[in-house]
Amino acid sequence: MQVSVREVDEAVFREFKSAAAREGTTVGKLITLAMKQFVDHKPQKSFFQLKPIPWGKGTEKSSSEIDEVLY
Repeated sequence: MQVSVREVDEAVFREFKSAAAREGTTVGKLITLAMKQFVDHKPQKSFFQLKPIPWGKGTEKSSSEIDEVLY
């Protein structure tokens, strides 16, 4: 498939094209790889979106107990 892309930074594109040549591949193949990685990327949750993991019965106060030992 042929695609035209607008508003690409010229210096970055030249560097990208040189990197493709050094790797012995084409710009198209590297762009395909970059797009695939971008599409497959699973964004990490922020710290505030993490949910606590239950450690089992009897461990409800573990955090406080650990704090007492450490601090």
